[in-house]
Amino acid sequence: MARHVSDPAVMRAVAHPLRLQILDEMWDANRPLRAADLAEILEQPANSISYHVRKLRDAGYVVDVDGPEGSTARDHWYAAPQRGIRTESETGSLAAAAAAVTRTSYAQHAETVFAAQHAELSPQMHIDGLLWLPRDVAGKFVERFSALAKEMREASFEALETAEDGTPFTRFMFLTDLVPSTRNGERIERPVEEVPGMDAERLEDEEGY
Repeated sequence: MARHVSDPAVMRAVAHPLRLQILDEMWDANRPLRAADLAEILEQPANSISYHVRKLRDAGYVVDVDGPEGSTARDHWYAAPQRGIRTESETGSLAAAAAAVTRTSYAQHAETVFAAQHAELSPQMHIDGLLWLPRDVAGKFVERFSALAKEMREASFEALETAEDGTPFTRFMFLTDLVPSTRNGERIERPVEEVPGMDAERLEDEEGY
């Protein structure tokens, strides 16, 4: 279950690329980790990782937990029990804080796309663009995107449970948005009189295009 955040300061605590990476790794590991483990995974200095983990703990994203059997008392183990972050509202300072987190996340996603393309890794897909849709049609696509994301997660869980020993797994990242464009805080709407009619002759032309 995703954590619901209503405090802008708590939201801003993850508006940092390394902290988002730390949370991604902790969610993905689904087990307690030390700062040293995260430093090795992310190839970052241990003192830097420790600092950011403490900031995440102060904000409530990370909690102290008992280490596995055989761990020493001086080891500090952490977990991130709530996977994902959601805001309670999208107004005022909380919306601004959420936007800062989103910008950081999008920048990381773009870097991942470029790195995969440079390494010629496949399969991969990247699509973006602008299009005009009535709100009811856009709503149907939102439902379809949501259903596809759920299907992908279910396929991931099933594969992890049923794959034969030794099956290689690749971690894939996806980021999908279908959101209204805005200008000066308002939707960008095309006036009704500028929406073209669709007669039978034009429909045939476009279908044959």
